Amino acid sequence: MQRCEITGKGMTFGNQISHSHRVTGRVWKPNLQTTKVVINGVTVKVKVCTKTLKTLKSANEVEVMQILKANANTLSARLRKILSK
Repeated sequence: MQRCEITGKGMTFGNQISHSHRVTGRVWKPNLQTTKVVINGVTVKVKVCTKTLKTLKSANEVEVMQILKANANTLSARLRKILSK
């Protein structure tokens, strides 16, 4: 399943309603982009949603660490392992 590795943002489910009001299930997927992030001196490729990517692009290395620590409960297991080193 598609999920942002930092914020945990994932797919959203809902109904698609046609003109005749037939209801069928549909899914909205997050716009994930692959980017490189430096964590504790280690460069890591991560999949993040575009809103998070915009925040990371404007942040320096110290601010990136603060963002990761603020989202510690939603981080992927791989990033939690790197952050704990």
